Amino acid sequence: MDLARYFSTRQKQSHHHHGSSHDSSKSRDDSKSYLPLLANPINDDVREVLASSLSDLEKLNTGTSTVGSSSDTPTFAGSGRTSRGNVIIYKQHHEASTIELFYDLFLVANLALINYLKLFTLVWFTWLSTTLFDVRFSIDCVWNRLHKAIQFGTFTAFVFAGPVFDKYSNSHDAMSYKNFAIALVVSRAAIAIQYAVVMWQGRMFRQTLVPLGLSTLVHAVAAVGYGITVALFPMGEVGLEEQITWVIIAIVEGLFIFLIAIVWRIVSFKYTHLVERLQLLTLIIIGEGIIGMVKSVACITKGQSVNNHTEIGTVIAAVIILYLLWMLYFDQLSNDRFGSVRQQIWSLLHYPLHTTILLCVEGNTSLIVWNSVVQGLKWMWSLAPINYSDPGAGFDDTSDLLNHLNQSMWAIDARFHSKRWSTTYRWQSNFTAIENYTTTYGFRSDEWNNRTGNLIRYMFDNAQVFIFEAHADTVGKLNAVSAPATNPRQRLDRVFNVFNTTVMQFYIGAGAMLLILAIMYWFNKLHKTKYEFGEMINRIVVGFGLMIVGIAAVIGDKTTSGFKFATSHWIIPIVVLCFVGGTSLPFPRSSNLHRRY
Repeated sequence: MDLARYFSTRQKQSHHHHGSSHDSSKSRDDSKSYLPLLANPINDDVREVLASSLSDLEKLNTGTSTVGSSSDTPTFAGSGRTSRGNVIIYKQHHEASTIELFYDLFLVANLALINYLKLFTLVWFTWLSTTLFDVRFSIDCVWNRLHKAIQFGTFTAFVFAGPVFDKYSNSHDAMSYKNFAIALVVSRAAIAIQYAVVMWQGRMFRQTLVPLGLSTLVHAVAAVGYGITVALFPMGEVGLEEQITWVIIAIVEGLFIFLIAIVWRIVSFKYTHLVERLQLLTLIIIGEGIIGMVKSVACITKGQSVNNHTEIGTVIAAVIILYLLWMLYFDQLSNDRFGSVRQQIWSLLHYPLHTTILLCVEGNTSLIVWNSVVQGLKWMWSLAPINYSDPGAGFDDTSDLLNHLNQSMWAIDARFHSKRWSTTYRWQSNFTAIENYTTTYGFRSDEWNNRTGNLIRYMFDNAQVFIFEAHADTVGKLNAVSAPATNPRQRLDRVFNVFNTTVMQFYIGAGAMLLILAIMYWFNKLHKTKYEFGEMINRIVVGFGLMIVGIAAVIGDKTTSGFKFATSHWIIPIVVLCFVGGTSLPFPRSSNLHRRY
């Protein structure tokens, strides 16, 4: 391994040799590009002009390149000036590098582990802080790769310290809290050092010193703030007040970096690929929903021996939702460059957008399995007694009842082949108890009905728990967010509460996403047509409608009568239909609709 190349600053040069093969070989050797130890983000043209004639950016900006200008006026190769004639100091990046995309995947890896909102906020703003530096000042060199490795390590530390956000597992919370805070300190300190180095490299440009110095200060103060939380917290168990401190610091830090770029346009994001980075991250988050959907499909296919048309239709609807998510976001993007302030507001709106997309795709993933479980529960309920207060109704005697129950238990055991119920629950002991009740109280007597009904209810409660357990991939998630239970009925109630929350999360996430997309549509489009105004209004109306449906579905599910939307086949298809309605208006884009405002 040639370590010398990491400490060389030789640049790639173009050679055109048409001689012998020896000359060609020499040309190839001379044209090798070595990775520098520390690269300078300032444009080479600007540095050359500074070295030869001028000493400050203010002088450079006084002379614009025009036809017939004096030969003393500096000229720049390529697009060295902005549309206003100002010099572009820092090298432009028109596309995301492979190392930036690799870094984005680390964010998604954390989402796959724990999907809590507080954790997502911290992870997202950590990604944002790194990205806002990379799109403006990152140049491939040893120094940059070292700091990228530090950021990779930070996200890895988030995985190990992530259990601090687990509500029902408080073991080692204090240690996880401190480890998470230390990871945040290291991340912000590394970014602050990077800004300080860029400020030193561009020290001849006085206009850059204040914004870069403030950026350095913002991240340094954030690092100190996270460090203080290590010393002050936690006081006992880790609660909301400890974690919300991190969230506030992260959000304020991100807002200040955007504010600095708005006030000092010289470090703005106008000529960067920030828009592309956000688009790619959006695509990756939607892609995470695809991965989760595939896992859910695998869960329901291996969890039970037969799948009906309803489950297949739900999976198709879930796929369509992910496709419509892509259409809703990317179809509204304008190819035209938009102003610095609007661009930065549009960029910052990606935090609530990504949050709502995450809620939507995770809800979509969970509800695929939920629908499969509901189909199993409906089938199981068809085997249970209609009235537990008179469980012997329709049977000639106890033997006839027990024969039916035995066949039902074995049928339930055979339907779900991922786990054998007969090895974990011995229902035969319940049959012995029912026979004893018959001997003591008589078949279908009041006492017999009371005792036998409670026992059969207990058996079918255990059967419901088994159906959830047969979908093993989902049970792990349910156990992670459910409080401990002491009996099957209590456990079922808590599981159903989790899915009520999931339904509300799914619909509110989908509706809020449409609202945010409408707002982003406004900032992305400088000149809006009547049709585009109509699309914005359409998304707002549909978005509010979805949120109302989600709340009404959960409220209606708590009643004892009426249509149970959460257990219907329409829980995912309704969102598909609303997304289709929010994607386009029911009339074509004719030329007379494109009158600009």
